[in-house]
Amino acid sequence: MAAYEESWQRGVALWRVTPWHVTPWHVIPWRLAALVAASFALAGLGGCSLWPWSSSKPALPELPAVTAPANARVVWSLSLSGAGVGFQPVAAANSLFAAARDGTVVRIDPASGSVQWRTDLGQPLIAGVGSDGETTVVAGLDGSLIALGGDGAPKWSVPSGAEVVTVPSVALGLVLVRTSDNRVAAFDADTGKRRWTFHRQGPPLVLRQTSLIAMDATAAYVGLPGGRLVSLSLETGALRWEAAVAMPRGSNEIERIADVVGSPLVSGREVCAVAFQGRVGCFESSSGRARWARDLSSASGLDLDASLLVVPDERGELLAFSRSGASVWRQAGLRQRGLSAPLLTPRFVLVGDSTGLVHLLARDDGAIAARLPTDASAVVAAPVGAAGLAIVQTRAGALFAISDP
Repeated sequence: MAAYEESWQRGVALWRVTPWHVTPWHVIPWRLAALVAASFALAGLGGCSLWPWSSSKPALPELPAVTAPANARVVWSLSLSGAGVGFQPVAAANSLFAAARDGTVVRIDPASGSVQWRTDLGQPLIAGVGSDGETTVVAGLDGSLIALGGDGAPKWSVPSGAEVVTVPSVALGLVLVRTSDNRVAAFDADTGKRRWTFHRQGPPLVLRQTSLIAMDATAAYVGLPGGRLVSLSLETGALRWEAAVAMPRGSNEIERIADVVGSPLVSGREVCAVAFQGRVGCFESSSGRARWARDLSSASGLDLDASLLVVPDERGELLAFSRSGASVWRQAGLRQRGLSAPLLTPRFVLVGDSTGLVHLLARDDGAIAARLPTDASAVVAAPVGAAGLAIVQTRAGALFAISDP
């Protein structure tokens, strides 16, 4: 199924939820094609082509010209085994942490790319990596959470009770994950002891995408299938508030998919999120009251800072909004390229695509400033910033550090 997911540049992986586990269901390119092809998607799962009469890839539009040239370059790279959905690097304690599906976990000096330690867990992983610099956590394919200490030595391992479907979030002495049965669980970062669990019934069909749970000093912010954003007490897991990022609507399960995608992000007194077949918007972090929202469907997620929020829509257009919700610019030149969540830097917006290219856009007007190749495998994880560099991990697992001059 992994090869099937990669056969469409705008593909969205769907997973059928059962009481016991999550299994692969289908891949659709985007909303219109999903509705046209729904009968095929629901009728047979054995083939690796969305259209029964053709297995060829759709032709990509010609790349737009670089109109605002920047001297960006790859500073260093590091090869790991396969990664993909569920794997993204994280920066903490002046280090970079990354993992691969084969059980490799590394701590890296982000400035030079040198490996500070490497641990082979001897078992396949489904998600990783979360870290606060002292505790590094990954999720095993068997549903376990595995923690390493600051030196890479094993610290603890506990069963989560189901398949982990988010990258572990590690902060404030807690490890937070959401599992395939739509439970949010908190574990003690030092011991692995379960602290609390929050449960919400989920819809039968969900997107296969993995994100982080956001945290501030008192609350966790979790995007859920069905378009809901919830704020939970870090102390007890009690529901503080719930808001609708999207409202599921339609005549069948595919039309009603409205999952929050990517990671909710906290900035100041707001938390912002985006949903597939829904909206992008920001909410008061204390109450959940909506500050603003715009109709928009995304399959990857957003990034924001004090002045700008940037998000790719499901067609591959990149849209920028002011923090009050006003439209700033739209870049339509990357359509159909299966964009990752973006990364905002002081001068640019970075976004990866399904062919392994990393695009840099000028943050003031969205003009294409640079385009860098990686290893030709898709960039599905959000890039992260570390040591003044942008770090990208590809589906093949490799890490690339890109300068931002």
